Amino acid sequence: MGSLSARFILGGLLASLALVSCGQSDQSAPEPSKPRLVRTIVLDGSHAGAWQEFPGKVEASKVANLAFRVSGELLELLALEGDEVTVGQLVAKLDDKDQKIRLRARKAEYEQAFADFQRGETLIKSGGISRSDYQRLEATSSTAKSSFESAERDLDATRLRAPFAGFIAVRYVENFEEIVAQQLVYTLHDVSTLSVKVDVPESVMIGARRDQDIIVSAFFDAIPDRRFPLVLNEVATRASDGTNTFEVTFEFPNTEDFNILPGMSATVRLESPTARASSGVLFVPAIAVLSDQKGPFAFVAMSNGDGTAVVAQRRLRVGQLTGSGLEVLSGVEPGDRLITAGMSKLQDGLLVRISQVTQP
Repeated sequence: MGSLSARFILGGLLASLALVSCGQSDQSAPEPSKPRLVRTIVLDGSHAGAWQEFPGKVEASKVANLAFRVSGELLELLALEGDEVTVGQLVAKLDDKDQKIRLRARKAEYEQAFADFQRGETLIKSGGISRSDYQRLEATSSTAKSSFESAERDLDATRLRAPFAGFIAVRYVENFEEIVAQQLVYTLHDVSTLSVKVDVPESVMIGARRDQDIIVSAFFDAIPDRRFPLVLNEVATRASDGTNTFEVTFEFPNTEDFNILPGMSATVRLESPTARASSGVLFVPAIAVLSDQKGPFAFVAMSNGDGTAVVAQRRLRVGQLTGSGLEVLSGVEPGDRLITAGMSKLQDGLLVRISQVTQP
């Protein structure tokens, strides 16, 4: 009897272990991983020209450091960081008691000096005062008027106003601080139009021409599928001392779709649509070309039409590395979707997801 019970107990334990094992097996079944994300460009007739990318930094098109022209106690801060302000809007005030006292004194001095000058005009006609006395009264009145107008400006200078519409980027002071003249209070940014500054090396700058057909655009890593056309604004004609590069500034209108702010990093692409037609070769970014013992190669994505693609390796015959990119003489053709980022651990036949930057 005891032996039978033991067999039942042992059988129950084995069944329980089998059920637990099955449950653990079901729970530990790994979920299928998503295909690797890669960035691509399509080499076609309109966008297979020479191009090159540069890191850039976004800046506001207008920047103003706001400060009081006079000293005094900060009475009121009317704007905080991130606040939107309009042109002429009052953003801060100083205690103006001293300026008002000074203004009243200068006004009284001017009124007295001007009255003396008017009497002098009457007396000079009748010969009651000399020409030198008259001129002294005239100079005193003029000086008193200047002092009065200066006091009016000092009183107005206790009010700090926005010189243009924009956003308060930085606030440097706290309320009720004792402020000295020209001490920074705010930095104001106009972000309706943004600029992007890039440092262009001399190897590229030396081949640039004013009549060259260049399309310039910017994109951001966080929104790789959106391209922002840029307009040339300023070009430095002297190289920087440290890096021996030339600073080039582009502009683009801000968008309400994304919160693009000064200080953000961008990638700026310069491309020439007609460069390939004139040279008969393709130019691709050098980072897209890898090399092994057999020579240079690149990966292209064979699209499945659903946002995924199959990787194919292509052997390349390359030419010179120029400021426009790496010259490719054979191995890829217009229409190929060249993988330009995310190439690590790629191989023939691998399924990937496509993140294509929209062409301008």
